[in-house]
Amino acid sequence: MDLFDRVSRNVVKLPAISNVLIVTKPDPKLNKLTKELSIWLLETFPELTLLVDKRLEDTSSFKYNEIIEQCPSWKQRLRFWGCEVDHNIVPEDVHLAITLGGDGTVLYTTSMFQRRVPPLLAFHLGSLGFLTNFDFATYRATLTNILQGEGMNVNIRMRLQCSVYKNQDPSCTRLIESMAESGNTSESDDESRSLEEEKAQREQSHFEQILRNVRRMDSKQGAQNIDLSMPREQTLNGSSGDGSNGQHMGNNDVALTSPTFTRELTPSSPLSEAMDKYMMPTDTWQVLNEVTVDRGSNAGMLQLALYVDGIPVTTILADGLVIATATGSTAYALSIGGSLIHPEKNSIIIAPIAPHSLTARPMIIPGTKRLRVCVPGSSRTTAWASFDGRHRQELHLGDSVMITASRYPACTICRTDQSTDWFKGLTEVLNWNSRALQKPYGPHL
Repeated sequence: MDLFDRVSRNVVKLPAISNVLIVTKPDPKLNKLTKELSIWLLETFPELTLLVDKRLEDTSSFKYNEIIEQCPSWKQRLRFWGCEVDHNIVPEDVHLAITLGGDGTVLYTTSMFQRRVPPLLAFHLGSLGFLTNFDFATYRATLTNILQGEGMNVNIRMRLQCSVYKNQDPSCTRLIESMAESGNTSESDDESRSLEEEKAQREQSHFEQILRNVRRMDSKQGAQNIDLSMPREQTLNGSSGDGSNGQHMGNNDVALTSPTFTRELTPSSPLSEAMDKYMMPTDTWQVLNEVTVDRGSNAGMLQLALYVDGIPVTTILADGLVIATATGSTAYALSIGGSLIHPEKNSIIIAPIAPHSLTARPMIIPGTKRLRVCVPGSSRTTAWASFDGRHRQELHLGDSVMITASRYPACTICRTDQSTDWFKGLTEVLNWNSRALQKPYGPHL
């Protein structure tokens, strides 16, 4: 069984939580709810430090000064995060993230953490709410269970690592395309394997570290104590994290491995090595839903070359491509005919946008595959790439996006369990296969 299947199917406990991030949807109606939640957490759990959106500090609905007047000592425990979040300066020792909003707020919160993601608790205060399973009216009971160490189910969601490569050499596009056509494999297999071994040694999943902290519990205890928190090398208050909050391996620790995120990806081909040699990665993003490569405002069709593990698969004429995770299969990919994928399956879906071919259908491939989407030199237009709807940028001829399974998946807290939440979301939120049933035949006359 996959590592993350085991985590998702077991009740787990979070270790002691001291730093909580609160992310609120930009809606004035939610500012009062954020204030209510913050005051309750400060009163009920004196060991907590809260990080709240900086824009709320001066709003009349949040009333920060009024909160501090109520208890001056809260000034040290109620802090604010601002635009520096977008520059990846959020402290890595956030132990729990709470979102007040919809699915977009969840995506934004995960994008704040381009490396390890803290466990995420999502309250439904937005529009659709497929990823937000919790009712805000129950926040006291829900957070009490979590912060007091009660067992709960979690959903380990695969993310994609997307690297943008810019064309360094005008002749590289022709070189790469000629290598693809000729099937040039001049590099030795030993050299390719050595490169992969070096990469494998450098790569270590956060959840591999997590499961070093799995404690075998007595059969009478209902939950496994699994540390889903961030490394505590430094706390927000500047103190060392080596005290009681730390989890260390003992004689009863169990070390597990992840077939999807910690094993070597499929070895790259000489074609892929040539691309890496002649192209320069400029940006890298971790996405929860999907990466989209489309024609943007161009009126004509876009031409895109798709490579899987360095193998040229096809050149597609379409409005674009969507490369999505199982989580993203219920978003943009669904609207263009993609299949629904259970979040337990660490797979990647490739879905073309308005393809100029009757046979260009979405496909699902293993999450261990390396994908590269290129804008070939023969394309009449440039392309535009976006990552979970953010960081939109133009791809010129010869540019490409490299897509692999991220080493940093997202962990969301389930209301019931992984499958129950997902199927309930399909039927109640997306109204999947919702129609009036046929009436039975009446009695024969």
